[in-house]
Amino acid sequence: MILKNRTAYRRVSFFPFVTIFFITSILLLGCERIIQTIPQEDTETTIKIGFIYSPPDPGTTRNGAEIAVMLANEIGGINGIPIELLIREDNRDPLLSVQHAKELIAAGVLAIVGPDYSNVAVEVGTVVQTSGVPMVTTYPTNPKVTRHGNYAFMGAFIDPYQADIMADFAMQELKAGTVAILTETGNAYSEGLSEVFIANFEAQGGTIATHQFYDTGTTDFTAQLMEIAAVEPNVDAVFLPGLGAEFPLAVKQAKSDEFGISAIFLGGDGWDRPNLVEIGGTAVERSYFANHFSAEGQLSEAGHQFVTTYTAQFGIAPDGPAALGYDSTTIIIEAMRRTTDLTPAAIRDQIEATQNYNGATTLSHFDHNRHAIKSLVINTVKDGRIQFYKSISP
Repeated sequence: MILKNRTAYRRVSFFPFVTIFFITSILLLGCERIIQTIPQEDTETTIKIGFIYSPPDPGTTRNGAEIAVMLANEIGGINGIPIELLIREDNRDPLLSVQHAKELIAAGVLAIVGPDYSNVAVEVGTVVQTSGVPMVTTYPTNPKVTRHGNYAFMGAFIDPYQADIMADFAMQELKAGTVAILTETGNAYSEGLSEVFIANFEAQGGTIATHQFYDTGTTDFTAQLMEIAAVEPNVDAVFLPGLGAEFPLAVKQAKSDEFGISAIFLGGDGWDRPNLVEIGGTAVERSYFANHFSAEGQLSEAGHQFVTTYTAQFGIAPDGPAALGYDSTTIIIEAMRRTTDLTPAAIRDQIEATQNYNGATTLSHFDHNRHAIKSLVINTVKDGRIQFYKSISP
């Protein structure tokens, strides 16, 4: 159960029967959202971490970050000092996110987790670099996120990595010799994944039968699917690196009686949507896509603890964004614990020194661009739900 009351409990000094009633009321509010682990912003004896996210999609990055802070505070925070998570919503607006970052830094945060989207994170990167406060992003996968300097780190794998993995998967696992591509025009994510997939697939001897494009907001894919259907007898798979709600509609239309395209559909982490099956229906069955995490996958001890705690708190298993929120926050917390003077610069150095991290996901290290070299999972849709298929180690 997720409740949204975040106010602190007030002290009570009434008569005993009133006190008993109050205590009983407290117990009945057991589902309150981790209030005790996120002190109020006027607390002077906390170590502050900023958090910028984009509700409602993905939204669950916040849940993961809150679990990380809760678990850390349960074992003493940072050297006995509790951690305070200062939360800001950016609504995917880069200007608002920049404003939030400046406010958080002015409020005394020692590091920032987030933002959730690449275009927003790029802009916040200029703020953290100028201010000398480290940032570890959550959901962004565009390599340009860290281009403004050495205070920006990426918690997720980068787009070229997942595109390479899916090209390998198509060629080696599915034995696909010929693939069609369907790309969202003007979407840097979709275009970037398509470009890398094509380069890797062709380098391995594969053939791209046709490359079709659609605009953001498209609901009728007839023109594109007619072109794919024309070559479909020779097409083993369709790579569709969608990000919004359009791509499940494209798959549904492709599998309809009108087109009857039987090729396997492949995608990137943009397919990790709670409404994937709701929109795509049975058409998305037997599709495969890259993702950051699966609660059904091969987890470390810390990963199991994360899944158990998250499920108990929110009543549902964590998804990929939740795992990224948890890991990015935990990486910062562990870096803080390794410092001697707990300054932003020292924390930045310890984030960069992170190796062999095992949390919800596993991270080998950060490369020279501060990109995460880490694990990836491939999920499939089976029996009407997203299921774990295999894990790829860093």
